[in-house]
Parts: sequence; C-alpha cells; structure tokens
Amino acid sequence: MKYLKWALIILVSICSNAYCGYSQINPLQQKSIISTKIVALRFDSQTDTLWIPDVPDKYPALKRALSYKNIFDGDDLADVIKNYQSCGCGITRLDYEITFESEGILSIILYFETMSAYPDDYQKYLTYNISTGKVYPIANEINPKGLKWMVDYYKTTLRKRIIYDKATNEDESNDIYNELKTAIDSVKSDDLFENYIFKQEGVFISMDKILPHVLNAIEPDRDLLIPYNKLKNFKAPGAMVLK
Repeated sequence: MKYLKWALIILVSICSNAYCGYSQINPLQQKSIISTKIVALRFDSQTDTLWIPDVPDKYPALKRALSYKNIFDGDDLADVIKNYQSCGCGITRLDYEITFESEGILSIILYFETMSAYPDDYQKYLTYNISTGKVYPIANEINPKGLKWMVDYYKTTLRKRIIYDKATNEDESNDIYNELKTAIDSVKSDDLFENYIFKQEGVFISMDKILPHVLNAIEPDRDLLIPYNKLKNFKAPGAMVLK
C-alpha cells in the first residue's frame, strides 16, 4: 500500500505539471464567455445537430451580433428547424470555434453544412469588438502599408499553390487553372478582410470558393495564416491585439 500511495502522488504531480504547461501555451482552453446551445434536427429517421454559440446577457451588443438571424442570414432558429423538418435540407449542421478571445476582442469561425441539390459546406470568419458588438476592422491593427503587403503576400502564395496543383494534376484542363489565376489576380483587400480572424499564432485570411461545386476536388487551398512576427512592423497606432 505504501508503494501504491507514493505512485499515486507521483502520478498526480506529473499530471498537474503537464496540465499547467499545457494551459500556458493554450490559453483558449480557459473558459470562454461563449457557451453552446445544442439543437437536434430531425426529419423522418434522419438527424443532425446545431452547435450554436450562445452569448450571455452580460454582453448585450455581442449577443445581438451573434443573434440567430445574424448567424442564419436572416432566418430565425425556428425557421431553420422547420425547414429541416420538412425535407432534411437547408442548414443541416452548425459548429463553431473560438480562435481568439481577449478582454476586448473575439474571433470566431462558424462552420455550416447544407443540403439542397447536393451537400455543401461553408464558413464564416468573424471578429468582433466585444463591448460594441461591431465587426472589428483589421485596419485597427495593421497600417495601410501592411494591409497591402498582406494582399500581395496572399496572392503570391495562392499563385504558387495553383502552379503546384497544376504540376500534380497534368490531366486537368488549362482553362481551369487560368480561371483560378484570374480569380486570384483580381482579389481586392475587401475580399480578404471582410472575413478574417485572429488566432494565437497570427492573422488568418481566406476567400470564397472559386470553382463550381463539381470541381471542388481541384479547388486550391485558399487559407493563409500570417504569423504576428511578420506583421509587427506594420502595427497600427492603438492596436489591441498586435503587440
């Protein structure tokens, strides 16, 4: 029994130290102001689930920003449920991820799955001022020179990805890759910064899908995470996130 007691003490000590180290490098594991409302969807024998971000009344402006109608593009939760009950279609799944949360700023990704003529998915990347509930502009963190650099860096990265994809998919039509290049060349700052998020490692930017659904298999990776250390020289006055 004496040896068992000491073994348990050592095990607890190891687990405790491991937890402390983990929490230091994963601050998002700390309790968020956002909780989860779970809604089950049913149509005949088909079931799906909505995992909805739920903002407490303590943050009324943010609660309005993440209201059901804003999350579901004008529909209320009851509308989404009723539509699913009628056909098993529409929004079939919602999940979310809090990627950054500080005293004043919150970044969240909403992951949607839908069903109409075919199954599809999309994401919303949102960053809010918690106290006002307004979208937090990236220009509050990064100066105009930095924003231009980010757009150029994004385009350069995507062009390289398209060239690589073309080299590994030689049977695909050149017209498809020309369409991709044209879409990337025409990207504007509004396209990238309308939906962006902060992460612990840096700023994440993306853009909408370029190709039709039938060509999803050769859609390039449109996501890009830019580390904060590449952006620190572009910090805007009064930045709350970029240090």
